[in-house]
Amino acid sequence: MTGSPEPAPLPRPARDRRARLTAPAQDTGPAAKALAELAELEVAHEELHVVEEELRVQQEQVNQLLARYESERRWRGQLSALVPVGLAATDGNGKLLEANPAIARLLGVGLHRLPGKPLTLFVDREHVAEVRESLRALGSGQATDRRTMVTVRPRSGAELRAELFGFADTVAPRSADARVQWVLVQEDSATAAASDPGPREADDAGPPDVLGLATSFAQLTALPVQEEDRQRMLRRMATLVQSAVPAASWVSITLGSPLNPQRLGADSPEALGFDGLQVQAEEGPCWEAHRSVSVVIADDVRTDDRWPALARIAERSDVRSVLAVPVQDDEQSSGVLNIYSREPAAFGSANRRIGELAAAAVAGVLQNVAEREALRDLATNLERALTSRAVIDQAKGVIMARIGVDAEEAFARLVALSSRLNVKLRDLARLIVEGEGEAVITALT
Repeated sequence: MTGSPEPAPLPRPARDRRARLTAPAQDTGPAAKALAELAELEVAHEELHVVEEELRVQQEQVNQLLARYESERRWRGQLSALVPVGLAATDGNGKLLEANPAIARLLGVGLHRLPGKPLTLFVDREHVAEVRESLRALGSGQATDRRTMVTVRPRSGAELRAELFGFADTVAPRSADARVQWVLVQEDSATAAASDPGPREADDAGPPDVLGLATSFAQLTALPVQEEDRQRMLRRMATLVQSAVPAASWVSITLGSPLNPQRLGADSPEALGFDGLQVQAEEGPCWEAHRSVSVVIADDVRTDDRWPALARIAERSDVRSVLAVPVQDDEQSSGVLNIYSREPAAFGSANRRIGELAAAAVAGVLQNVAEREALRDLATNLERALTSRAVIDQAKGVIMARIGVDAEEAFARLVALSSRLNVKLRDLARLIVEGEGEAVITALT
């Protein structure tokens, strides 16, 4: 982030004019008074220029953060629209704040009409008390998650049985300030996999656990970005991705180049071990996905002739098939999501689609973290600017007391000396305030 701006040095003609205008008046006639007033006006203009420059830089930083916020909102909306089950967020009182198209269809209401409506409006009366109790427990932090079967009464269409899963997003003393995430899955969808005893092919259109998939994605998009331990956050994301992708056995996340990653996070020693084998071989699905910024699938790393060096050492690991998905930032690869399976040819089209959604969620979380760090830097810069301003005002007071000039004249002399010595204004002011600026005071007289 950009630091607090310093006043630009005045051109020599302007400094000469300043010196003439601020020189002690020899008489008190109309011309002298006009010159004195003109001098005060020019000093005030210079002071205003310093403040305006500070504000301009800070405004540019705010605009950049707003643009990133809008981008983050777009990816969240795209992700929730693709998930095939109902997702929603409410406050601690149950008022709907956000919803995806799937839950709007289940509730029989247009998506644009859902915000502001209470969630309990669509629940059968016999389950309202249970939903309210879940809201109270989740919003206050007494529970981290709640799961219950409810009867949904949509505004249009027949009532249906559904599983409602909620987990705490933001805990707050006031219910209106709390935030709760919800996943709503129709009973037929949630139990379809359990009721089908036959084998499931990798290319099946739907995952075997719809509720688990939706829950994992909801938790990914709601990860707390204030987590200071970035390594811990990456491990948590890897664990959530592993639970979301049906064929996944182990997962790792590589940020930066695979040769010299900035950070690594994995859910298991197996994932870290295969990451290490790819570094040793200097090739593999992770390397290819990062280089090409495209999804790479390996049905069996032990026989894949695209990476012969890796194939020769792959038997050291239990990993057989790999799904490597680039984590993109502004259409560039900022890392790779590595999804490993102990089974050969484990990743078909369905797993690939889920893996791509997971990579988008990971990218969004990382973007949120970057935004938080940018906001923290902005706050630091603003604090520094305010502190500098206070120090400059204190220095002006010292100068006024020591050499007997008014505030405008004190500031004008400080600015002129800063330009002449090519020293930052705040550094000169700090020397004066801290009692170490005798030479500065002398130069001002």
